[in-house]
Amino acid sequence: MPIIELTLVEGFADDEQKSDVITKLADVVVNVFGEITKPNIFSLIREVKPGSWSIGGVVADQEMVAGGKAISNQQIANRLDEARVIAAYEALASGDRAEIDKYWDADMTWLVPGEAPVSGLKQGLDTFLAFMGEVGALADNSFAMERTNTLVKGDTSVDLTHNTATRAGDSSRKLDIDVVHVMRWRDGKIVEGRGSIFGTGTTEYNEFFA
Repeated sequence: MPIIELTLVEGFADDEQKSDVITKLADVVVNVFGEITKPNIFSLIREVKPGSWSIGGVVADQEMVAGGKAISNQQIANRLDEARVIAAYEALASGDRAEIDKYWDADMTWLVPGEAPVSGLKQGLDTFLAFMGEVGALADNSFAMERTNTLVKGDTSVDLTHNTATRAGDSSRKLDIDVVHVMRWRDGKIVEGRGSIFGTGTTEYNEFFA
């Protein structure tokens, strides 16, 4: 019978976090030893009080625990996962600068694919937002991006999207392309992004924004 014993400082983790870490540790055991172990895993969480233990001879008091908890919470808030990628796009779509600033770094860069007038490297968030506004105007605000998949590893996210639009003033000019965006993150914010278009989509993109 596999036994998982976890010791935490009292007050460092809430009930949801305790449950989450035990579940994930149990998954590790199953991955190593197989599904047969799953019904037999015994999990135990012990908590020790602040002041009852030390690190390198320094007693870990309540203040030290609170400081560690604050750092942990900040790291969790900035953790890169699919939900954060989606939130970044939602903030961008909202047009709310305060929300945008939570996810997009002021000094970010973005490389737009193709050879259209809107293509090229956008340096800084203000320039990037101006580009987004220009794209919206040229498409008469018809530009739509459907996310089909999102992958995250380390400090990088990759999302696949299907983009459509109709050119302002000319309903016969349509955009219908599949795109991949690769974004690098730091401290919970996008610092670098670039796009690439699949198949003949680059030609279509160039013609649409010509």
